[in-house]
Amino acid sequence: MMQNKVKLLLLLVSLLFSQVCTLTAEAKGKDDKLLMQRINVLNMGVLEYPSAIEERSDIPFKLLVDEEYQKMLGDTVDYEKFRPALIFFEKGFQAPVSGQKRVQFPYITVTVMSGTYRFPKELSQVQKETLENNIRQDVQANLEGTSFTIKKWEPFAFNRINGLFSIAYSYEQVLNGKDVTNNISTYLYDSDVQLQITLSAPKKDYKKWLTYYNSMVPTFARSINIADIATLYYPTTVAERKDVPFKYLVDDEFKKILGDSIDYEKFRPGLLFLDRNFEITDTTKVDPFGNISINVVPEFYDRVLDKDSLKIDVLKERIKANVQSNIDSTAYKITRWGDFTVDEIKGLPMLRYSYQQKMEGKEANDIRAAYIFDKTMQVQMTVSAPEGVAAKWNDIYDTILGSYERLQAIPGRGTIVYPAGLEERSDIPFVKLVDNESKKKLGDSIDYEKFRPTRLFLKKSFNENDPLQLADFGSITITDRNGDFTRLNDSDSVSSDVIEKEFRASVERNLLSTNYKLVNWDSFEIEQKNGCRHISYYYTQQIDGAEPKHIATTHIFTDNSQTTIVLTCSDSEYSFWKPEYDSMVDSFRLIGWR
Repeated sequence: MMQNKVKLLLLLVSLLFSQVCTLTAEAKGKDDKLLMQRINVLNMGVLEYPSAIEERSDIPFKLLVDEEYQKMLGDTVDYEKFRPALIFFEKGFQAPVSGQKRVQFPYITVTVMSGTYRFPKELSQVQKETLENNIRQDVQANLEGTSFTIKKWEPFAFNRINGLFSIAYSYEQVLNGKDVTNNISTYLYDSDVQLQITLSAPKKDYKKWLTYYNSMVPTFARSINIADIATLYYPTTVAERKDVPFKYLVDDEFKKILGDSIDYEKFRPGLLFLDRNFEITDTTKVDPFGNISINVVPEFYDRVLDKDSLKIDVLKERIKANVQSNIDSTAYKITRWGDFTVDEIKGLPMLRYSYQQKMEGKEANDIRAAYIFDKTMQVQMTVSAPEGVAAKWNDIYDTILGSYERLQAIPGRGTIVYPAGLEERSDIPFVKLVDNESKKKLGDSIDYEKFRPTRLFLKKSFNENDPLQLADFGSITITDRNGDFTRLNDSDSVSSDVIEKEFRASVERNLLSTNYKLVNWDSFEIEQKNGCRHISYYYTQQIDGAEPKHIATTHIFTDNSQTTIVLTCSDSEYSFWKPEYDSMVDSFRLIGWR
């Protein structure tokens, strides 16, 4: 099976590559407040931010809207519709309370728009003036109906930041001739995304917050979903270039073999990254250029492979033979093989190897490849570059490969991040995992598979054939269903107190006819996250004389769906399970949610 799969490298490993520089933004200085952390931006990229601030999607957005706008918009509008993708405040920030007298506070917002964006390499003065006027008009229009006025505009800046076209502008606004607020925004444009990062701060706070803002702007990196099993981040100095006809990228040596009548697009890899500014001026003579490719091959394993189960000597022999067969009818020769190694990445086994090939009179080409073995798919990632620029391309490759994040699909609904320490165990008959108290309540004649959750996660080390482990184990389950959930998804339809009483009553009913007792109702919260309403509650249950069990439940609602994530574990294992649960809940993304 491996022998056939490695042939997918057929053409790509022989492509030659051009030079590109990758720019990585790092926090400078020794101040811990500027140590950078990473956050997902609506599943289309990542951004770094200093540790002095934090993202606060937990605060109802209406409490953050200036009273000038609240007077204009009124009480009936849904303020959550105006929430930016991300909003950052200083750590420890106390949100205003409803009805409180107007207060000023600094913040940074990130908003995202999808579309098609094309800019010339150089803007003319007329084009710049047109963009400036449009932005000024938009800003002014947003202030209409309020007592805010613009006091001072600073000059606009048109630049490229890590390959992305950018527009930056800043201005001062005042309220009734006082209360000066400084605002600065940067727009970053990719071909399909507009990202806007904005700082708004009272004048006294502006200098300190400008340091935070400046540390964030250049850190934006794009992300890409691979068949709902993984996501990768890539620097914006490269781009996925489906716009370049693949025939022009194939080496002339292979064109001699394949001819002109073949459909070269059939050989295009799943993803193909080139220099963002890569261009072909002469299709008959393409200069050496750089490339990173990603392919996905189906796998059919019940369990994730253990890295020790990979027979590296067999794989090495097959890959070498396959690479050689690919170049046998060309003028290329293998000049060097590197080591074959087996590592792990996010709990998955990964095979890595490298080699160099050369054609007489031409610069040598360095190739590195990694195969990541998941249960249902194998991800193959390859970089190839002329020897003189290989180090730079290898840095980009290492950055992308190092960002590999495993995903678990929730069919028809979305994805979550797949924790490295857990494994989805659809292979275990569900009746083996049902606790004895539930079996007493449900009986023996019932089909327990009907109760199987959509996804079931256990520790990677869990052994279903060990009675001691079956007697007490932790788990995270995910269930998903369609229906009319507008009542629970609408923040104005029913009070949080009523919702909490309903869920608590449901928990208490479920414990009837069992020996479990509700020891403590620990907490209840409602928040808006990633386009969904999250209703979460935590409680502790216990059988007399046994160790307490913690239950954490999060219902994720849209108007027509309910996705429920439940953690169940003993008190002694809670410190292990709770972070895994939190990461899964926070990472949930609906299909198409950006």
